[in-house]
Order: sequence, then C-alpha cells, then structure tokens
Amino acid sequence: MLQIAICDDEVTNILKVKELAELFFRTHCVEIRIEIYKSSDNLLYDMQDGQYFDLFLLDIEMPEVSGMDLAKTIYRNIPSARIIFITSHLEYAIEAYEFSVFRYIPKKLLDDKLLIALEDFYKLYCLERDEYYVIQVKNRIEKVAYREILYILKNGKYAVFHLKNGEIKSIRKTLAQVFEELNKEYFYFADRGCIVNLANVVGLNENGVIFWHNEYIQISKANISEFKSIMLRFWGKQI
Repeated sequence: MLQIAICDDEVTNILKVKELAELFFRTHCVEIRIEIYKSSDNLLYDMQDGQYFDLFLLDIEMPEVSGMDLAKTIYRNIPSARIIFITSHLEYAIEAYEFSVFRYIPKKLLDDKLLIALEDFYKLYCLERDEYYVIQVKNRIEKVAYREILYILKNGKYAVFHLKNGEIKSIRKTLAQVFEELNKEYFYFADRGCIVNLANVVGLNENGVIFWHNEYIQISKANISEFKSIMLRFWGKQI
C-alpha cells in the first residue's frame, strides 16, 4: 500500500489535492492510504514517532513548520520518499534541490499539473523498486538500487561505485561496460573517468559536482560546461 501525506494550512487546498490523488491512484488500481494534516507541526510529530510515507504533497508557506523545513526532516529521516510542493512560491525551487524535491506545482495550475506529476512519481516509484545493478563482490552477489548510486569512478581496471550511505564497491569492469548496462537517462558519462547519477546531484560550481552531504567530485574544465547544460535540462524537467 502506498502511503501519502498531504499538508496545507488551507482546508480547501487539502481537499482538492486529496480528491485528485484519490482519482489518479483509483484509476491506476493502486491501493493507497492518505493522511491529511492542517498543521505542519502534527506531521512533524508523526514523522518523529516513526510514521512512514512514500509521498509528501506539501505547501511551502505554512505557520509553525514551513514546507521547506519539513523537506529537511524528510530528507534526513525518510530519504527514499518523494516530495511534491504545491505552492505559489516557486522561488524556493533551487534551494530545495538539496532535499531531493520531486516536483513544484503552482496552485493555480493544480488541476492541470498534479495528475501529470503523480504519473511521473508512480512510474519512478515502480522503477526504483524493481531496478538495481548487480555487483559481484568476492564470493557473493549484491544488488545496488539505482537510486542509491551517487557516481562511479574509474580506478585502473575497476569501476568504483560511491553510494549514498557512504559505502564504496568495486567491480572489475570498464566504465563503458557499466554505463551500457545501466542504460538510464539519469546516468551521465560526465568525464572519461566518471559516471554521474543526475538524480542525486544537488549543486554545481566551476570545477565540479556536489552531491548529498556535500560530497564532491571534480570534472575536467573541458567537460564542465557541457555537464552544466545537461544538468540544467535535467533539473528543468523536475519543475
């Protein structure tokens, strides 16, 4: 069952979002449980008590705890969850990339945009639960979910996987082999010695790429301009 939280201090907005979410998942034959919160404090308390959600539909400007602060808590405690901001304040978009926000929907476009966002969310939700890369480590086989991969570096004859949890795993394959096997649009061959998971990038500067928890890799100056263009197009699809 898919667990969904809706939080907005305006009741009319909550009811509209709930109606559209129920319509989408009912027509897709998906069993869901929706919890609605008129107080962001109450949602925060439930998360602190261990309540789990797969999807959060949040306003940003709320009394008590803002949607942005909720996103920070969600990022720390439920990193696999997705957040859709339904807001009149799109100026927060760049700041919130750090917290892996999935979509931003202007309230005035709710009817047109929410069903599309839910369609994209559900496709990704299904993919993430089925898609992984198989790594043979010594005498055992391990499955690494695509969403857990930050980047992959070349180290001699090995491809070295750097993961969200800080783990590092090596396999005796070329980066070209690994890239072909991954075969997903959000993996980008950013340099001859580096494959980047665009979905986990939170920032860029003139020298390289910034990931969660301020992890950082350098990209050659010859490639950084092209990478920035690729990254901005990818981010543009998320808004």
